[in-house]
Amino acid sequence: MKDMLNTIYTEIRGNPLVSPYPIKYYDYPEAALKETFVLIKPLTPPMSVLGASDKELAQQLSYQIDVQSGDRMLCKQIQQAVKEHMYSLGFSQLPEGLDEFFSDTKRYVDARRYRMITNIYDVDY
Repeated sequence: MKDMLNTIYTEIRGNPLVSPYPIKYYDYPEAALKETFVLIKPLTPPMSVLGASDKELAQQLSYQIDVQSGDRMLCKQIQQAVKEHMYSLGFSQLPEGLDEFFSDTKRYVDARRYRMITNIYDVDY
């Protein structure tokens, strides 16, 4: 079985701009909210999008990747690096997302959503 969360993690972890910062799955502890970090969250489980003869032939994979930081430009630079890696994995960016400053935590958040449809017969997710 393939693990796209781990594939995304490994891909972006190799970037020198991203590697100094923690990358987490699903959620991040509030105690650590003072540092810059990247959060990878599946939006849905893998979904069948193509089938024939009672067989699943392709799946749709959707993820949201959040970058949070106290430095707005660092947040944007990391998210741009993430975007390039997601494109190299075959994902496209969706129109939804978040680009906000939260005054209560003094943090910038840039959250982008990505989706891909796997190649034919690549359904082991």
